[in-house]
Amino acid sequence: MHGVFNQLNKALTGLLLNGLFLNCLFLIGAPAWAQPVWHCSRSDVQIANASDDFTLAALTIEREVIRLSLGDLYDVYQGNFVKLSGGLTLSACVVDGSSNLTAAAMRSIGNKRVLTTAPNSGLTSNLHIVEDESKMLRCIAKHHPAIGYLSKLTHTEAVGPCF
Repeated sequence: MHGVFNQLNKALTGLLLNGLFLNCLFLIGAPAWAQPVWHCSRSDVQIANASDDFTLAALTIEREVIRLSLGDLYDVYQGNFVKLSGGLTLSACVVDGSSNLTAAAMRSIGNKRVLTTAPNSGLTSNLHIVEDESKMLRCIAKHHPAIGYLSKLTHTEAVGPCF
């Protein structure tokens, strides 16, 4: 009986070590893609001074990211036109569909397909395809109100994280 337990113990130890080894290989070989950070263009918002003296000079302008819902985010990346308050149409910037960051961004909103129809086709004129992540910030700022994604948190005068 003692011999059976020893054999069983050796077999389980071998399986455990093989499993740990395979997990380590998987982790080493797996690409380290960052989770996408959603960014929105900023709008000028006038803020009144909190004092009792209301004058036009007391108004300051702050730049806040546009406000949109997760449903708006999903819809725009499905190629649908999304109207924001004020009647403006939301634009979406997307890195060419072969990008791993694009695939991660689409998965993060439950979109199983990557929409990469050319903007000039007339089907998705609110979708703007860029070559790489470095052009994403310019796209978001240029096509205000717009949304896009980056691999890291970024703050500029025209663009900021929105979720």
